[in-house]
Amino acid sequence: MGTKKIAEYTIDLVLLVVGIALAAAAQSISPGSSIGIGGDFMPKVCTKIWIFISLCLLLWEKFTPDDHQKGITADLKCLGLTFLALFLYIVLLDTLGFVISSILYMAAQMLIFIPLESRNRKHYMMIGILAIVVPLLINEIFEEVFSLILPAGILF
Repeated sequence: MGTKKIAEYTIDLVLLVVGIALAAAAQSISPGSSIGIGGDFMPKVCTKIWIFISLCLLLWEKFTPDDHQKGITADLKCLGLTFLALFLYIVLLDTLGFVISSILYMAAQMLIFIPLESRNRKHYMMIGILAIVVPLLINEIFEEVFSLILPAGILF
């Protein structure tokens, strides 16, 4: 088994353990509402989805061939940038609010994922549109459908 395969199994197991820990923590969230869906609904749903995806990833790794013979390497720079972007998102969430911090995070994350050599004007347009529309849509869904207010910041 190659180093990459071991690393993928390790990441998948860490994701599963974190998902289980988050699910356990989500059980202690009080509903906060006696009518309709409470504040505990989405964390419980999201953690169950997280655990399901983690299990699917583990099964996927079991049935995919090892990339050790192909000489494929992992890009640790992108991983580090992803963790940095996520850390900044969490830090800025209270100050800037959900919408603005999510716009910045989504744009940064998409720029990290798209290789420099394949970026063009179309990619930048798509990044801008998605980074703005998705957080606004999520905010609207949470406010109108679930009657939950996401963190508001200085501007919005």
